[in-house]
Amino acid sequence: MPNTTNFCGTRGRLTESLEFRRVLHDLERRYLAPDAQAKIYRYLATEEVPLEVTERAILEAVSLARLKNAAADAALFDSLVDALLDDCSFEITETASERLYPSSCTLC
Repeated sequence: MPNTTNFCGTRGRLTESLEFRRVLHDLERRYLAPDAQAKIYRYLATEEVPLEVTERAILEAVSLARLKNAAADAALFDSLVDALLDDCSFEITETASERLYPSSCTLC
């Protein structure tokens, strides 16, 4: 059987082995130093930090950088990630059915 390659909507570029990852927005790149951007891309690629924590840390870092009108570096970003990982109040929200029927989510 011949090996086929997917060309759908890519103007001839191969997409068989490519996987889409998040790309930082222009505003995020403006307010995040290159070392912080590298750290973010590493976290996204390796998934050593949960995606929700990484996204929240990006938002917090950009907000702080905009307030001080300077780019946030990797040390600040790591501090934010550590704080979010330690913060018990930062939890991934449950689904609507879990809020209505909390006992239905557990299995015996």
